[in-house]
Amino acid sequence: MYQPKSHHRLNNIQALRGIAVLAVVFSHLMSVERKYAGDRLLGDFFTIGISGVDLFFAISGFVMVYVAWNLPAGPRMAGSFLFARVGRIYPLYWLVSLIVLVIWLVYPSLVFVSNPEVSLIRSFALWPSKHQPLLAVGWTLIHEMYFYLIFAGLLLFSMRRRFWLLIGWGALVLAGLLAGLGADGPVLRLLTNPLSFEFLGGALAALILVRTSGRYWLLALLTGTAWYIGACLYSLHLGAAFWEYWTRAATFAPAVSLIVYGAVGAENAQKKLHGTLIWLGNQSYSLYLTHVLSLSATGRLWTYIASEGIWDNLVVLPLLLGLSIFVAQILHRLVELPMLAYVKRIRRDLF
Repeated sequence: MYQPKSHHRLNNIQALRGIAVLAVVFSHLMSVERKYAGDRLLGDFFTIGISGVDLFFAISGFVMVYVAWNLPAGPRMAGSFLFARVGRIYPLYWLVSLIVLVIWLVYPSLVFVSNPEVSLIRSFALWPSKHQPLLAVGWTLIHEMYFYLIFAGLLLFSMRRRFWLLIGWGALVLAGLLAGLGADGPVLRLLTNPLSFEFLGGALAALILVRTSGRYWLLALLTGTAWYIGACLYSLHLGAAFWEYWTRAATFAPAVSLIVYGAVGAENAQKKLHGTLIWLGNQSYSLYLTHVLSLSATGRLWTYIASEGIWDNLVVLPLLLGLSIFVAQILHRLVELPMLAYVKRIRRDLF
């Protein structure tokens, strides 16, 4: 099998990250409006923004394969890879979680998930639990760390074995899902979660893109987008239960995998997505971690100026969105980028 090689940062992948995080932000912006405004401009349609998470998972699978598939086998490369991913995820997550912890201890109602039974150790460790982490969006990072551990395991083996091991992992997830093992505790629920197929779909998209040189990018992008829209409409039809059931992954995994393939293929064909989306994608992790806290804090202020009708909504909603992005940009520039540079230096020294 032909192996992808490491490449420069993919601008269209960054743009997809921007789209994904913006979708998630709008889903929570809808919740803030519902909670604090009195009137609603954003309807239930915006619940489909949760699907930004599905796109994130496919992006993760794609990027892992695209940049690291041809690394030499062995514990040194696996350790280097895992160190980089841990350094990418945990430091900023811990910082924002500490801020949330302080707020939770002083003013718990300001934190969306004010669960007195939350496990702080599991939250900070990103370990599966029957309760959401203190920083609620951390549930997706638990999945991400699971993906990274699986991929680090693949790097222990030769390249000719990695594809079949990847497929074998997918088969085990499916077998566990069909056997109902997810009901036997949070760890097994994670190990057999069907959302893993979105990561697997993104990984396969990277392998197929390299084999085909991305020449089917337009067909993939159009098909994936149409499929994605259909999946969103289907989710609205089924309601909230859709997002907790296996149909979510079965519906979205093909769509987001095709979109990722199409976007990178388009970049190979010199078709770049809008620069604003790339800019958002660059700060997407900071925005993803902080937007709920930013929206919740400023949403409370909204209650003091909320009025009859939607005129205040037309003004305040863009302000809330802009403020969330502003906070994320500050965090990205002043904290996230220096953290990443420091982790990179340590990684270089160690590995």
